Amino acid sequence: MSWGSAAALAALAAAVLTAACGGGVGSGGTGSAAQVAQGTVSGFGSVIVDGRRYDDRGIAAHREDEPGVERLSNVRLGDQVEVEVDDQGLPTGLHVHTTLAGALDTLVAPDRFVVLGQEVQVNADAATGPVTQFGGGYTGAADLAAGDAVEVHGVIVPEGNGSRVRATRIERLAALPAYLKASGLVSALDAAGFRLGALAVHTANAVIEPAGRTLQAGQLVTVFARPTGRSGSAAAPVLQADAVRIREAGGVGSRLTLGGNVAALDTVAERFRLGALTVHYAGATLSPPMLALAEGQYLRVSGVLRADGSLQADAIALRDGRNEPESELKGSIVGFDAATRRFSVRGVPVDAGTAQLEDCAGGVLAEGLFVEVEGRLGPTGVLAREVKCENEPSGGTVGRRGTAGSVDNAARRFVLTTSGGSTVSVAWGDNTLFDDVTVPTLDGRRVEVEGVFEGEVLNAKKVHGED
Repeated sequence: MSWGSAAALAALAAAVLTAACGGGVGSGGTGSAAQVAQGTVSGFGSVIVDGRRYDDRGIAAHREDEPGVERLSNVRLGDQVEVEVDDQGLPTGLHVHTTLAGALDTLVAPDRFVVLGQEVQVNADAATGPVTQFGGGYTGAADLAAGDAVEVHGVIVPEGNGSRVRATRIERLAALPAYLKASGLVSALDAAGFRLGALAVHTANAVIEPAGRTLQAGQLVTVFARPTGRSGSAAAPVLQADAVRIREAGGVGSRLTLGGNVAALDTVAERFRLGALTVHYAGATLSPPMLALAEGQYLRVSGVLRADGSLQADAIALRDGRNEPESELKGSIVGFDAATRRFSVRGVPVDAGTAQLEDCAGGVLAEGLFVEVEGRLGPTGVLAREVKCENEPSGGTVGRRGTAGSVDNAARRFVLTTSGGSTVSVAWGDNTLFDDVTVPTLDGRRVEVEGVFEGEVLNAKKVHGED
């Protein structure tokens, strides 16, 4: 779909797209949420963003990979997301924000590389932020290679007049996407466009969203461009932008929670920067109480937007893996390997080889048990410190793995037969995400289903195809 036709569609379905785009923070919408949270996915049970839980059972995740077009999305550990919350504390929208999508141009060092002129830093130290997660066949930084098509999620860290990306997830893609994406802080505005780090963005034919906004230095933006719109060298790339989305923080008085690394700390004026936002922290409650703020710390900050566009913080929590768990998972054990005590929960690989078990019958784990996992982050999942067995909750998100059969397209149902021979009736709907499998290819496929039981029927939130 072209940007023009997508814009026309958006005009016809404004309410839907405004909600899906994230209304306030990041999307440039008008913002009807009572609160918006932005940050890194650190776990599941609900979706957990920088250690804070948001019940995602009643909402579907969306992402914008093509300008103006929102599609259902998977949510993975390390993804950058935005959650809208109403005045009753219930999430009403979940949006996944890819930071960069394109070719890995240059490996600067084993843990640093460049995509579309943006320097990306891999992080292996929880003391300085979320440990970078790897996917799509990557198992760590050693697998990165120049020329790879990659998708990067990360924290934008101001640096001089530009910024760098501290990666929270790096995914290898099979091929370049239909649209390249680059996010960063605007600098060097001129008649041709602007710069994002080393990237020159030309905007002559670009649609600027939200409509009527003016590009300014220091703004956080996401640029969309077709691969054919790229020129220049790896050191000095140029993009002919199809669209530029200004990632606005919201209106005066909007309540915002966000995660990021401290930059430009001024202890006298009691302020610092998180991405594009200036944060004033005088009077804020600190966790831990004796926290001494320092450059580079990864914080979760909550506060209210001021008239000058800055954030007045009222609560600041340090996220360093010591005061709060790096990651938490809650769900059903799937794919259990008794020899290694490895399994997955909500699609996240878990290594429980040295974990302490609590309330687990006979002191053992097994396929299908409902567990709560706490641990630290490795490069491809969670290294469990503690696994607590629980009764499967009524109305909670659970997982089942087996072979799909008896697919009924009209009724939107199929039968899942587990390895033990038991069967489960699975229903899907408009907001069910089919990941690595489609309805026409479902019959006979080995799949993992996440969803919520209603009576004897498992209402699927996600159906993931397995090899």
